[in-house]
Amino acid sequence: MMSLTTILRSSVIAAVLGAVLFQPLAHAAIEPGPNFTFATDPAVAAQQRSAFDVVHRYEQLLNAGDTTGILALFAPDGIAEWNDKPTFSTLQEKRDAYDALFQIAKFTTMFGYAGIDVHGDTAVVRTYHHKGATVLEGGKEIVDLNREVFVLRRIDGRWRISLYIFNTNPVQGEG
Repeated sequence: MMSLTTILRSSVIAAVLGAVLFQPLAHAAIEPGPNFTFATDPAVAAQQRSAFDVVHRYEQLLNAGDTTGILALFAPDGIAEWNDKPTFSTLQEKRDAYDALFQIAKFTTMFGYAGIDVHGDTAVVRTYHHKGATVLEGGKEIVDLNREVFVLRRIDGRWRISLYIFNTNPVQGEG
C-alpha cells in the first residue's frame, strides 16, 4: 500500500511534468526577467498573478532572513529540496535548514521568472537568479546562480508551497 507522502510526491511530479511538457498557448506570453508579461487571457493572468504573489513573498522573506514567514508559505506537508542537502520534509527540518542558512548568508535576491503555469489547483513557477547575482556568505560576496521550481497547491483557497527545489547552474534564464 502506498503512503500518502508517496502518492502526493507522485501527483506533484506528474503535475510538474504535465505543466512543463504540455503548456497551453495562453501561458506562452511570459518572458524571462523581473518584468515578465502575464498571459493575455485575463482569467489565466489572474491565476498567474496569484501564484506569482506567493513566490514574490518568498523572495522578500528570503531577503529578510525570515524563517517563520517562509515556513508559513509552505503547505503542511510541503517539501524543500536544496542542492547538496537532504530533503527537508518536516516543519522542524525546514526550520532548522532556513535558520542555519540565515546564520551564514544574507540575501538580496531578485528572481527572474522563466514561467508560471497554473493547472487547476496546482501551479508551477520557475525562477532563476540573474547573471551577477550575489549572496553575502560569511562576510564574503559569492555569485549566486540558482534556478528554482516552486510547485504550489491551492489549499482552502490559498496557494501554498508544496515542493521547492533548486539547482545551481551558471547559465541562467536561457532555454
